This record gives sequence, C-alpha cells and structure tokens, in this order.
Amino acid sequence: MPDNSKKFHEFALQSILFKGRSDWYFCYLKTEKIAHVLVLLAQNSGAVGDDMTEVARRAASLSGEIAHLAAGEVDAPVVLADIFALLGAVRMLSVYGSLSPETGAILGRELEQVAERLVRGSHPSPFVSAEDLQVSLPSTGTSFDDGHLMSVKAGNVLGIKDKRSQGQSKGQSDRMSLILDLVRKSKSLSIKEIASVIRDCSEKTIQRELNILIERGLIRREGERRWSVYLPVA
Repeated sequence: MPDNSKKFHEFALQSILFKGRSDWYFCYLKTEKIAHVLVLLAQNSGAVGDDMTEVARRAASLSGEIAHLAAGEVDAPVVLADIFALLGAVRMLSVYGSLSPETGAILGRELEQVAERLVRGSHPSPFVSAEDLQVSLPSTGTSFDDGHLMSVKAGNVLGIKDKRSQGQSKGQSDRMSLILDLVRKSKSLSIKEIASVIRDCSEKTIQRELNILIERGLIRREGERRWSVYLPVA
C-alpha cells in the first residue's frame, strides 16, 4: 500500500469498502505481504518463468480479489477457493524442494489464517482491535511493517534454499538454542528472566527469536505484553 500509517488504517476501516469488515481488511494486508515474500523468493532463487513465479503471480492477485470482494463484485466462495488453490500450490513447491520445509510451513499457516479470517469476515462486526492490524510474517533476514518491505537481503528471505541464504548466523542459532533450552528447563520464563541469563543481545532480539520459536511450534506464549511468559510445547 502507498501509506501504511495508523491514519491510513483508520481511513480504510471507515471507508465504504472495509467499514465493518476488519477481518477482510486484515486479509487484504496479509495477502499483500505473502505476495511480497513469494515474489522475492522467486527472484532470489533465479526461478523466473517457472512454477515459483506462477505461484507468486497468483498470490499477488489475491489482495485485489479481496478488495473486489469487499466491493461486492466477487463472491466469498470464489475468493476462498483461490486461497485454497494457492495453499495447495505452496505445499507442492515445498514437496518439490523449491521451498524449504520451514518456509512452506510458515506460508501455509499464513494462508490458513487468511482463509479463516475471510470466512469470519462474512459475518461483519463493528468492533476492531489492535490485532486486526498486526499482520506481520515471521522471517529471518527480512523485516516487514504493515505491508511494506523495510529491509531485504538478497537470498536471505524466509529460509530460501540457496548457498547465499543459509538463514541464521551461527551466533543467532546458538542463542536461539540456548533460549529454547532455558524455557524447557524452567517451564515458564519472561523475556526479562531470559535476558538476565543471555546478556549479549537486547530484549528486542530475544523477543524476535522467541517469535521464531513460536512459529516453529517449539514454545508458546501466555499473557499479553509485559505480562507475557513463554512455555515449552509438550
């Protein structure tokens, strides 16, 4: 989107297009981000013209479809069918090895969430929470902010299979392993408690790595903001 500020979100949610349709606006933002990721994966893998590029093209059209859905020009089952078709295509890319298993799993979960929110949005609600604007994708080496790519390192997007992009550095990987070990041994830890043991990085870095561990299904979070604690997944 050309403007991702809070002001623009407020405008979009009060516009004739998305008023009372916060779930569909969430889907619009989320699919835009998924398209960005797939396009970058296609470009960085040198896969122009192959199946990866075709899947990226299909993903790029989804946000437009959702906007037309909100305008009443497309039926929800049609858009839902396209989301399921894209989900299947992403899973096949993972099977063929064009996507790493981790990347395929992350994108699959994101598309499942879009499908769920799109169905939920078929029953509009006038209530909007901050969660509706939190549509970030977990990543390594790439930072997203409400639909805009803030920083992209070539060949280092969501675990793309390339010698240029082996994901985490050794230091980051070791630190993440230590964080996971601490959570498993202590059963329940806050970020401050983890930071009291791991002192070579900021709490923000620890938070980022905890989010990656959550996405991998290794730990889970309970509570909100400063009251959050992290527990191992059995």
